[in-house]
Amino acid sequence: MTKSTKILLGTLTLIIVLFFISQSRQKRHLTQTTDVFSVLIDEVNKFDIQQDSLFISIQRKDTSWQIIGNDSLLIQMNRIDDVENKILSVKRESMVSNNPKKWNRFNVDDSLGLKLTFYGYNNEKLGEAIFGRSSSDWQRCYVRMVNESEVFMTNENVLNNLQTRPTFWGSKPLPPFEPSEPDSL
Repeated sequence: MTKSTKILLGTLTLIIVLFFISQSRQKRHLTQTTDVFSVLIDEVNKFDIQQDSLFISIQRKDTSWQIIGNDSLLIQMNRIDDVENKILSVKRESMVSNNPKKWNRFNVDDSLGLKLTFYGYNNEKLGEAIFGRSSSDWQRCYVRMVNESEVFMTNENVLNNLQTRPTFWGSKPLPPFEPSEPDSL
């Protein structure tokens, strides 16, 4: 082998080694996503939504759902579908803080955040998290699991699907249809 071939092979080997070192360092910067809740809608018997002093509880009744304490509204099933398809599938991405003193900055403390709790059929807690609105990215929000100090950014904003107003979850039933009598000629 000539001297120039040895230099070329050495340079090529160095480039390949540097490439693999660079790849391994870049993998550390990829966002790791995990589910906020590891719950299926079939396991949920009830869920509570609380924001400061406002509170609503929605419970499964046989095959349908009802707003606890409000029997005049019928649940809008598209809202329950949103819980299944959006809320239970939301993912937490990058950690933004693990300092409890910064919770109010991310709106995930007890007074500013929106607390969501899922219960199973034996009234056991299946999952509990506090969501906070992001002031810089309206398409995503912050989340903190209850009893944990880490605050994460979510992959989408679910706060619009979580309201404490009963009229958000239910609507007044339509009056019963009464056929009118035909006019006689």
